[in-house]
Amino acid sequence: MKNIFKIAMGVVAVSAAASFAGQYPFPQNMKHPYGTTVEYAVTDSVKSHYQAWKKAWYNASNGWIHAPEGTGKTVSEAIAYGMLISVYMDDEEMFKKVYGVWTSNAVASGGGMNWELPGGSGSATDADFDAALALVMASKQWNSSSYLEAAKTLINWIATNDFESDFSLKPGNQWNQGLNPSYVSLGHFRLFEKVTGNTKWASIRQKAAKDLLACQDKRTGLVPDWCDWSSHQPKLTSAAVSNDIGFYDDAARTPWRTAWAYYWYGDSDAKTFNQTVVNWLIPATHTASGVNSGYKWTGSAYELDDSKERKFVSSTFSGGLGFATSSIEGNDAAAYLASTYKALVSLTSCVQAEKCGEGSNPGEKYFPATLNVLYLLLMTGNMPNLYEIDQFTKFTPDPSKAPSVNEIGGTQMASRDTTVGVSGFWNWGAYHDKLDIGTVMVPDSGTSPLYRKSDGSIFAEASMEIGPEPKWTQEAADAGLLKYPSAGIAMSFLADDTKGVNFKTLGIKSVRVTMKASGPIRMAILNEKTRQEGGEPGIYVPVSSDYQTTTYDLTPCDQGFLGRDNNCSSPDPDSLIAILDWVKDNPPDGDEILTAVKGLKWEVKDAKGGVGELSIKAIEFLDASGNVVDPSKITGIVVPSGIKSIAAAAKAKVSVAGMNIAVAGVKAGEDVAVFNLQGKLVASSKAVFGNASVTVPTKGIYLVRVGGKLSKVNVK
Repeated sequence: MKNIFKIAMGVVAVSAAASFAGQYPFPQNMKHPYGTTVEYAVTDSVKSHYQAWKKAWYNASNGWIHAPEGTGKTVSEAIAYGMLISVYMDDEEMFKKVYGVWTSNAVASGGGMNWELPGGSGSATDADFDAALALVMASKQWNSSSYLEAAKTLINWIATNDFESDFSLKPGNQWNQGLNPSYVSLGHFRLFEKVTGNTKWASIRQKAAKDLLACQDKRTGLVPDWCDWSSHQPKLTSAAVSNDIGFYDDAARTPWRTAWAYYWYGDSDAKTFNQTVVNWLIPATHTASGVNSGYKWTGSAYELDDSKERKFVSSTFSGGLGFATSSIEGNDAAAYLASTYKALVSLTSCVQAEKCGEGSNPGEKYFPATLNVLYLLLMTGNMPNLYEIDQFTKFTPDPSKAPSVNEIGGTQMASRDTTVGVSGFWNWGAYHDKLDIGTVMVPDSGTSPLYRKSDGSIFAEASMEIGPEPKWTQEAADAGLLKYPSAGIAMSFLADDTKGVNFKTLGIKSVRVTMKASGPIRMAILNEKTRQEGGEPGIYVPVSSDYQTTTYDLTPCDQGFLGRDNNCSSPDPDSLIAILDWVKDNPPDGDEILTAVKGLKWEVKDAKGGVGELSIKAIEFLDASGNVVDPSKITGIVVPSGIKSIAAAAKAKVSVAGMNIAVAGVKAGEDVAVFNLQGKLVASSKAVFGNASVTVPTKGIYLVRVGGKLSKVNVK
């Protein structure tokens, strides 16, 4: 009876404070002191996501956040999330009602809330952390000492009840079957120490960080929903939300929490965790919309869960994993974070909780819809640490700062000019849709993507942006309403780009490409055998800000090729040159494709829309011994008349070292000229003391003219 009286009095005391405009109304637009804040967000879009979420999941009559779905239950996690969201949206009326649910159903006076209503007993630690942090922020938002005192009381209760004597983080005050990595809140712990002055929180933070990193997979950076205390390996517990062991809905929140800790405090353990994630995430998924909604643990590794229930894009996973890139510097991470923001903006909540996801009520359910709002608030600078606001910098959002299409430096070459090419390949073209669905590209469709730089070298380049793909329905397909974006560049071997060449006859076994790329760029093998447009086998190229050389194995593997893999019996799907999963029209196998290869194409590919750029420096097709196959044997273009491929003078010795072609044993002052296979002058020099050296711009086969005679050399 005493406890009931105390709880009731607590609610009255907090509710007694009148609602008034906060000191930090939305949007706060405050740049985090660490990491990358999305400074190009459209804040009205963030607000509309909040309004849709509130309409669907908040019950103003009783203060509940409906969770998981329907209208019959709520959980402490949802109540704590509601407290966080309402603080940063400056909605004190909502905050009071939601917090009233917390205090009315507390495990103990001033303590954590029973994890489920109706019926749950004992607290959930992650909810305890978030509610305490929300109270600290509320004290600053609405200048309320009562909220701050309530926060201190709850924080002290947590320190006593939610941890073991060795500082191990319990999942709730009444049980401990293992560590839930997504409960590790390193930034919260630093804040709690500052608010209470209790140095125990430093020990808690150190122990939690150590356990979190021990549970992290070193290859992918992923963690399981639940981790065994002894082995730090994935395990099932009675509270698991999935019957499978792996990186699922609970674990997906972990990079968000570590990003949060890094944003606010520059926490080094949080950055270490996120760096490991990013090392795998960017090359494996290419963009946030490439993140799957679950990765299963096989007993030794995490693999994509390709079950029907998991093959979709969701805020929970795309946003959770994408958040890791906010802690990492570099263009690649910034581009991925931009794709994360774009994916979150494109995903919306159901209109109402009842029958969410069914029929006329499409959208995301409670868990992803709620995380969507929290993720957007944090990454856009609208979830600052109000307790230490002097560490944050005000900014004005500028949508023009978002990654977008850029102009290309150099002189654009004429289309289909046989005297200009990259590594001896001349037939290039740019293409993009003209459907008015958000596609923008440089160069324009139908023009050449070849550009001559100031040093005379030629590169194939493009900067592209596409809008999101439409959602497929049979009705839309039948009505012809589906408009798919496309943008890319293609290189054809022959003047008639509908015809291919036989790689088997030419002995071509692999292709070596030197390029740099940002965003989701997919290289595909153009051929005569693929019947569905866009159904060619392809592979996402490595993202790199510097030129990188990659060799792709063209050994047939099912409907494609080995690519970057070396084992067709148990390949890494991300390393194969493979068909897309929607291709169903009896696709040809790789062996058949090799008999009629038309060329290559590179295009930006992102289901939620995205930006991509590429610059190709060299392309070489190799035989079984790794030697470069003469491009003229592939294209059929012969060296122009006036230049004859005959042996050089016996006295001249031509050699190659790196990108340099050296000529020795010639007369002083002798002219030395280097041509590409189209007869275009690449470089020239004069012999000094019988020697000359010329540097060529790209790898490939060249003709060296000395005294009117030619030698063919291969710069590898």
